[in-house]
Amino acid sequence: MSSLLALFLNIISLILMTVCTVVLAQYSQSDKMARCFSVCQILIINWIICHLIDIFSLDLTVKIIFSNLGYISVCFIGAMFVLFSLYYIKSSLTESIAFKILLFLPSMILYILEITNPAFHLFFSRFSLEATSGGIGFYVNAFYNYALLLVGICLMLIKNIKAFKEKLPQIILISLAAVIPLLINLLSISNLLGHKYDYTTLSFAISSLLVFLAIYKYEFISISSFTVKHLMSSISEAVLITDNRGKVTYINNAMKKDFALNDDCVYKDKACAMKCIEKNLAGSLSDFRNFYESKSTNNAVICLTDNKYFSANKIAVKRRNKVISNVFMFSDVTAQYEFTNELSKKNKELTSANIKLEKMNIVEKNLAVEKERTRIAQELHDSVGHSLISVMTLLKLSRINNKAADKNVDEALEISEKLLDDVRDCVSGIKKANVSITQQLNSLIGNMKTAGGGIELSVMGNEQPYHLFACDTVFSVVREAITNSIRHGKSDKTDVIVKFTPDNIRVYIIDNGTGCNKITEGHGLKGMREKVNAAGGSIEFSSLAGNGFSVKVLIPVEGDKA
Repeated sequence: MSSLLALFLNIISLILMTVCTVVLAQYSQSDKMARCFSVCQILIINWIICHLIDIFSLDLTVKIIFSNLGYISVCFIGAMFVLFSLYYIKSSLTESIAFKILLFLPSMILYILEITNPAFHLFFSRFSLEATSGGIGFYVNAFYNYALLLVGICLMLIKNIKAFKEKLPQIILISLAAVIPLLINLLSISNLLGHKYDYTTLSFAISSLLVFLAIYKYEFISISSFTVKHLMSSISEAVLITDNRGKVTYINNAMKKDFALNDDCVYKDKACAMKCIEKNLAGSLSDFRNFYESKSTNNAVICLTDNKYFSANKIAVKRRNKVISNVFMFSDVTAQYEFTNELSKKNKELTSANIKLEKMNIVEKNLAVEKERTRIAQELHDSVGHSLISVMTLLKLSRINNKAADKNVDEALEISEKLLDDVRDCVSGIKKANVSITQQLNSLIGNMKTAGGGIELSVMGNEQPYHLFACDTVFSVVREAITNSIRHGKSDKTDVIVKFTPDNIRVYIIDNGTGCNKITEGHGLKGMREKVNAAGGSIEFSSLAGNGFSVKVLIPVEGDKA
């Protein structure tokens, strides 16, 4: 009956240990600590299997072989459990190779004593099918492993005791993990459990299960992984994750929807998933491949054939400067692109409207000038009328009063002289707009030839009525330029070239005067620039010492040319 109970308990322990190991391997979030605990689990599983075979074996050779295999677990379980505990408390000793050698060296020596027992009998004093008695090595190994078990459990308790209230369930389970193996061992020594069967394997299995229950929720199987998985499935960004070998490990719902992928891509090479994207790609294939084949963090913008735009980001996840995973995120930016394009279109329309507005402003300025001329003409008209009435009144008074005639005539003559000046100013200021630019320039040059020497005028193109708005400007610039060439440049030859086109008026004044290396704009040059700018044009001055002075004017033609 006791043998059946031992068999049942060992099988139950074996099943539970196997399940825990599988769960740990599937959901572990802490690599090194989880691997270390998995090794502990596997050692106990090996111990249980070999112990069962050892119990029911009828062949001494089989018993020896499986005893040797089982004692791999017996000798190394304590050291491996301490290493796991050090990973659990995040001790820096886990990084020391020398410490690990010292930790496992006694276990290695004890195991060597076990496998060499037939020669030296240092581990078992007696080993047969009927009975097995422990020797010095056996008891040293038992003491060493129980001591290491207690050390490991104490390390975990010390870590958890700092947060006693929050981790009380863990403290209780870990404490039981220490007490139960010692209690079972004491019961075995006191013959209460019988001497025929060794319950050490069962006690270590129970202890390992208690430790697993105590910490798996907080250290191994973190709820974060499930939360993150749910979150990744619900976000709008498409996500694809690969491991350090380039295998696809996860794709979320948005990735499946936006790029027509499915779970068949999982655990395949990332190139397989990317080729599915390339089928719908409207942009450069080489640029996209450079994006996902790069070994570091990268980003790009991709366009699909259905005019959808995605901002693609590749994030290299590193641990200790080693890439362990790559996360590819694709954000739909189609709306932003459409908005940007629409905004660009509106900006172009606004720029065009601004250009038209500037042209209209120039036309309005010209109209304002004409309006001002009309106002001045009206004022002169009123002034001339008033003067004429005064003259007529004085002449009439002279007829009536002969004594005051001389005085009245003198006053009338004085008013008449002023009136003549007003009329001349009026005519020259208003009627000049009705005289062509060419005529005014010919008249100007004809009057100035005697003072300035050789002045030649060349006219290119046909002057049209729509050129007359710049009449005063051209006249003033040419007059100032010729005056400067005679007075300051001491020139004896000046060429004036005027070119009329439907779009602009170009004026060139070139003399052979003394010139200068540095042009300083005084009152005359500034006045020329202001007049040209007011007409919506541009002016340039150039000169070299001994090579004369030149003026270049460009005045655009605006408004209706019909």
